Amino acid sequence: MDLYEKRRTRLCEWMRSHGVDVALFGEPRTFLYLTGVVISPAERFIGLLLDARDGRHLAVAPKLEALNMRGCAVEQCLYEDGADPLEILHPKMRGRKVGVQMGGGFQELYSMALGKRLFQAYGLEMADMTDVVDEMRLSKDEEELMALRASADRLCRMFAFIRERLAPGKAELELSMEMFAETYRLGGTDYMIPCILSGPAAASPHGQSSGKLLQRGEQVLIDCSIDYKGYWADMSRTFFLGEPTPKMREVFQVLLEAQQAAIEAVKIGEPICGIDQAARRVIEKAGYGPYFTHRVGHGIGLSIHEAPSVDGRNQNPILKGMYHSVEPGIYIPGEFGMRIEDDVYASESGPIVLTDQMRKDLDYMILQSKPPAKPEA
Repeated sequence: MDLYEKRRTRLCEWMRSHGVDVALFGEPRTFLYLTGVVISPAERFIGLLLDARDGRHLAVAPKLEALNMRGCAVEQCLYEDGADPLEILHPKMRGRKVGVQMGGGFQELYSMALGKRLFQAYGLEMADMTDVVDEMRLSKDEEELMALRASADRLCRMFAFIRERLAPGKAELELSMEMFAETYRLGGTDYMIPCILSGPAAASPHGQSSGKLLQRGEQVLIDCSIDYKGYWADMSRTFFLGEPTPKMREVFQVLLEAQQAAIEAVKIGEPICGIDQAARRVIEKAGYGPYFTHRVGHGIGLSIHEAPSVDGRNQNPILKGMYHSVEPGIYIPGEFGMRIEDDVYASESGPIVLTDQMRKDLDYMILQSKPPAKPEA
């Protein structure tokens, strides 16, 4: 029994114990989690129909995905554009209780007329399986850990690549595009445009790179992610073009201490909120509490942002195999913004930082002065 069959079997066990006959999953990342197949369907319909009674599952996808679907081990039905997938699915669900994934991408995929016809016009009885799917994805197994390590390794290499290219006179957007190209050179299979912000622009946690030129004496905040073979890594580093000011040094040291406190709080069985609170205590004690304006982290896996939300109110326990970012930041309007982000895996022996190949000590983050880059003619 392979990894994906084990996951399908586990879901079917839940379905039988809750009186659910069949379940339909169409969110692409859940489809990947249960089949190993990566598909970006756009507006087209994809779905995996699990049958808990006889184990005869069915994957439905556009015919143009035939090459991708070769890796799917369950029975398949590939339809042509213009065909109606309901002609395949409805007879298999008629008169049966149907499990569906109502949260996440489900609402987007099923907001079209197809979903309305399937779940309203036919009057099917539904059971929301969002929580059980989320819980399964929350704890990463050993094979997933290997995949996450591979993604984290490539992301560290991307940061080492861009570090060598940071220099006064280069534009944020130019550097962002160089880093973006490196994503594909390293085998990235999905993308988010790297965010590179310098000086006061970095005081916006979710700012966008622009044509602004880097200046000597500024800090440069870089936030970048990579999806390698379906699994994401996410990291932020703050560099300095020349010697940082005393205030910059102080803030950077506070962030290092806050992040370390948060990482040390990753203990199986303890409430998730303790991770955020540990970082926030350090920052507040240093007097920068009002400038830490977001949660300390988010789950990472098949999606760049998934459960859990690592915030100060999440009372759910830290589970073995949970994987998430730890990214305290301090953003002072009109001056600068800094963030340090790493990805942490909760193991029985303690937290494991998968992105620790990329250094973050201040000496390494200070880049010695280089001649300003000359604009191209």
